[in-house]
Amino acid sequence: MPELPESDEERFAFLDRKLDEQQVKHLELARMVGEYRELLYDLQENPRNEDARRLARGLPGARYRVSTTYIQQNWLQIEAELGKLFPRED
Repeated sequence: MPELPESDEERFAFLDRKLDEQQVKHLELARMVGEYRELLYDLQENPRNEDARRLARGLPGARYRVSTTYIQQNWLQIEAELGKLFPRED
């Protein structure tokens, strides 16, 4: 298990790394959605393509679901560290 940041400097570095990971994952998701769109365009042109039909029935697919779960978990870590850096002053 990775060490949690303790100092403000470590927290800012951690947040920067996590936000970079979020950006990369969102780009990967955008590529996947683009591939899904291409698949549907192909099916519109050739609706009898059984391999493509099988793929379309399985959308959004495991890769997409794993990536969205990863993104959700990353946001929880980001929120926790932001809360430590900038605690509420209620």
